[in-house]
Amino acid sequence: MAQTKKAEASAKGKARPVIPATMLPMEGISEVHVPEGIYLQRNDAMFTGMKHSQGEFSDFFRALRDEGKVLGNRCPECRHLIIPPFMLRCPACNFVEMKPEYVKDTGVMAATPVITVFAPSRFKGQEPFGTGRVFLETADGKLSDTAMLLRVRTTRGTIRPGIYKRGTPVKIAFYDSRQGEMLDVFAVPQDELTPQQLAKSPLLESEIEWGRLSEMEFGKPSPEQQKVFKEVRLHFQKLAEMITRSQRATANMANWRRTVNVRTGGGTFSFVVNQGKLQVRNTAAKNPDLVVAIEDPAILLTWLHDSTQPSGDHVKSPALTDLVIEGTLVLNKPELETITRLDRVPRSLRRDNVVSK
Repeated sequence: MAQTKKAEASAKGKARPVIPATMLPMEGISEVHVPEGIYLQRNDAMFTGMKHSQGEFSDFFRALRDEGKVLGNRCPECRHLIIPPFMLRCPACNFVEMKPEYVKDTGVMAATPVITVFAPSRFKGQEPFGTGRVFLETADGKLSDTAMLLRVRTTRGTIRPGIYKRGTPVKIAFYDSRQGEMLDVFAVPQDELTPQQLAKSPLLESEIEWGRLSEMEFGKPSPEQQKVFKEVRLHFQKLAEMITRSQRATANMANWRRTVNVRTGGGTFSFVVNQGKLQVRNTAAKNPDLVVAIEDPAILLTWLHDSTQPSGDHVKSPALTDLVIEGTLVLNKPELETITRLDRVPRSLRRDNVVSK
């Protein structure tokens, strides 16, 4: 009872609208230029609020919220174990009533998780995130017959290909504040945790060290890497200057403030995005909002060359977002908006016919 009240109090303390304020359109009418002429466009909204019951799943979600445990249903005759308990009676055994059973918080991935980069508005700000299915271990050391769908995370920056695959051993961790939904839990690779963390149940998010990009050691930079790194920093400064001469590029970076450290195999620098402007600094910031890491600075230089030259559609570099998706450019946390804003800049510069001086 005390745990339930604590969870309810915690949920109330963090109460927020289902529709984030950032998704609410501002009043106003704008002009849209189309081949037929100029159309007027008015901001409007159509929202539908609703409530729905967790129904027979409620015991499962209450176990997540109040006990930090995962609950399944097992057939007493055929011993079939399902997680979550989406059936109350076993169809293979003349619909005998299934019995609730707790399982361990360790298991293996059923398949390679799906990584979502461009998410619906409800999940804005959480991308990129991974979603996969996990077979959990039972008390007798076997695996559940069904796999539970949940988020997957990594302590080593953003989720990316290569961290998970079929059969990867995982540990289920719990958010400190839980409300009774699937987003209360997530999976972490077992090899990213200490023996003490693996043994603890429930393991809470606050007990895990996140954003461990320090483990990405690039080694001593070669003279060539140092030379390329200096060019990267110089071209970032050139890009910052060009943004000030482009109305579209300035709009790309407007209403956004971030201090970002850029770690490369040739060195580290930082830049600050502040209300439409980009400022480059020669050294790393002490408390950055975001850290990006890329071993080969030449890859970043190619993107900068394409961004600062009037190359039209004949670009040699993939977008920064693509580099994040493939794992070449690694972020210390799931926050893509800074990267996607930077990706809009080159096209804006070309549309405004801004060229490098």
